[in-house]
Amino acid sequence: MFKRLPGAFARAVLVVIVLSMPAFLLPDISRAAQEISLIIGGIVAAFTLFEYASTHPGLVDFRFAPPYNRIRFFTFSLQVLLLVFLARATMELDPFSPDIIAFADWCASLLNFPLSPVNIAVAMVGDDGDADFRLLIERAAALSYAVAFSSMIFFALVLWLFKWPVGRDNFNLWVNLPTFEPASGHDVERRLNRDGMINILVGIGLPYVIPAFVSRASGWFDPSVLDNSQPLIWGCTIWSFLPASLVIRGAALLKVGYLVRRSRPTGG
Repeated sequence: MFKRLPGAFARAVLVVIVLSMPAFLLPDISRAAQEISLIIGGIVAAFTLFEYASTHPGLVDFRFAPPYNRIRFFTFSLQVLLLVFLARATMELDPFSPDIIAFADWCASLLNFPLSPVNIAVAMVGDDGDADFRLLIERAAALSYAVAFSSMIFFALVLWLFKWPVGRDNFNLWVNLPTFEPASGHDVERRLNRDGMINILVGIGLPYVIPAFVSRASGWFDPSVLDNSQPLIWGCTIWSFLPASLVIRGAALLKVGYLVRRSRPTGG
């Protein structure tokens, strides 16, 4: 456990930094909001510390099969960072603000096509909404989904070109999938493939299900709340990260199912 402690501690510190980043980098954030962000970051960091300091399986999938969780954390962190600096760019707080705006507009030009998540985000605001607010939503959705799509493509390359997981001949299914109930025979492969496809399908559908749910709940959700920087950042990050995370998990399960099938003796 002590050998893993430095790495686990470093991960926990990074978690606190990422989760508290918006509260400390955005202007006009109250002291109470900063303290709440540190408390939430500390809780998540404590969970991360206990998970990665332990030598036994916990609740985190593929903990012993890098870079699965590193890609997911980097995706989440980059989404938060870009959206924070997008919010700062709208206030012209940084010398590189025009570059952030230009990059967001370029992403929007690529991703704002009919039935895309970015198009749906803009449609939620409606044509009657403030033009600047609609543009902000479009840019934020485009940035967050650009990172999400890039992470999925990168993980696909890692899966098949770099033969993930590393040391696959000694890959331990039960250690890396602690919440996966053990089974025997061909049932393992079948369930891995089934769960993998379910994760991918849910991940593909989630960007459309969440806005539909929000629009149905218009009685208690007002889209204008996203005009505030912090709700915008966390709303767009969660909305884009969850689908990408599910697709990545589904692809990983399908790859593990393929490894299980390949490891069987011929005719077995």
